[in-house]
Amino acid sequence: MSAPGPRAAGPAPPLAPGLPLVGSLWALTRDAQAFFFAQYLERGPIFRVRALGREFKVLAGPEINVRMATEPELFSAWETWEPIVRDFGGRKTLTMLDGAEHARLRGLMRRSFSRSALIDHLPRVVELVQASLRCQPLDVAIPVVPFMQRLTADVLGLVSNGRLPGERFEDIVFWWNTVIRVYLSHQRSERILRRPEYQRARDRVKEFARTIFAERQTDRPAGDEDNFLDNLADATAQDPQFLGHDDALMLTLAAYFAGLDTVANVSSFMLYELLRRPELLDRARGEADRAFADGLSAEALRNLPVLHAAAMETLRLYPIAGVLPRTATRDFTFNGYPLRPGEGFLVATCATHFAPQFFPRPREFDIARFAEPRNEHKARGVYAPFGAGPHTCLGAGLAEVQILLVMAATLHAVELSLDPPAYKLKTAYTPSLSPRGLSVRFTARRG
Repeated sequence: MSAPGPRAAGPAPPLAPGLPLVGSLWALTRDAQAFFFAQYLERGPIFRVRALGREFKVLAGPEINVRMATEPELFSAWETWEPIVRDFGGRKTLTMLDGAEHARLRGLMRRSFSRSALIDHLPRVVELVQASLRCQPLDVAIPVVPFMQRLTADVLGLVSNGRLPGERFEDIVFWWNTVIRVYLSHQRSERILRRPEYQRARDRVKEFARTIFAERQTDRPAGDEDNFLDNLADATAQDPQFLGHDDALMLTLAAYFAGLDTVANVSSFMLYELLRRPELLDRARGEADRAFADGLSAEALRNLPVLHAAAMETLRLYPIAGVLPRTATRDFTFNGYPLRPGEGFLVATCATHFAPQFFPRPREFDIARFAEPRNEHKARGVYAPFGAGPHTCLGAGLAEVQILLVMAATLHAVELSLDPPAYKLKTAYTPSLSPRGLSVRFTARRG
């Protein structure tokens, strides 16, 4: 990870430990997110990190999460996302806009990425998930993350676009993971973007978006109000300076790539934690069976307290995007240290998830944190799995209900176990935090 931009003059925050010349490179390469979280606990809410002659600041703690929510004008993500959008052929996207433009574009997309969007399609989504589960063979090792990624893209595609990714799924995953590794996590060189296989995948993905976008407008339902594809089409026609056609095409694909690094990985981690805890697994399965007793309804989906708390604890313990790059838009101070306009830095929004003063025994998986009388997540600024402020993930509510649905449907449909049974969790950044080598085995079908 890196945060480009000029360094501020003035007093310097504490420096994270490192070696001569290379600085903290080894720790950053091994697990940058965990390193930042550990430094927050040791050095406080702002510190410096050096690597190969470069230096940047990391801001963490509830105070910065609150400031991102209450003073969003101080922070910009434009520099982070602009090259990603430019590579696709566009000029702007939701994650890089601020102020009135951000609010306007978010409004065009909100309804299609809300809890209500999934609830409106609940019978079709349930059948899609159940069909995916039925297709999996018994007594065969099933890699969890690829299965969850495909299921996530299918559900979000159905809900938002009315179209499954089909044969374009692999292209979408390859395109998105590549461009994120180059420009967001800085794991790969820009040279990879010149390779023919990447450019072919990007071109096929873009053509897929064109097809979806054009077909929707050719056969636009008269009574379908507040659909984001229709809203984007209207915006590009009426105000192309605000939203260009290629910008709309990239947003059309959000339904397919938005959950690859969030919903899919969280679902995978959550399944691992449930399978390690027979008593909790039994409680969650009983809850799922009751919800499906008369066919899963919206009301039943809202009444899954065990699964909901398990999902929240998974989001706390395995933050998928717990460190966000930002650029200062104006002078401000944080914890007594100055930041200057144009200075790049990182915000470790989820460092508080591992602070024992907020979450006692923070490395333990404990769903009781989120119930009375503890309610540890309600302290202001300490629980931020989807970011903070106006840039909080647009689909956070949709993601939460999708995770619950997929988990409940899985536990209701099949008996399953870790494969091998003694598997110990390993993690990797691919490019987001993901379980590595996690597989399950469906051992019997239920009902």
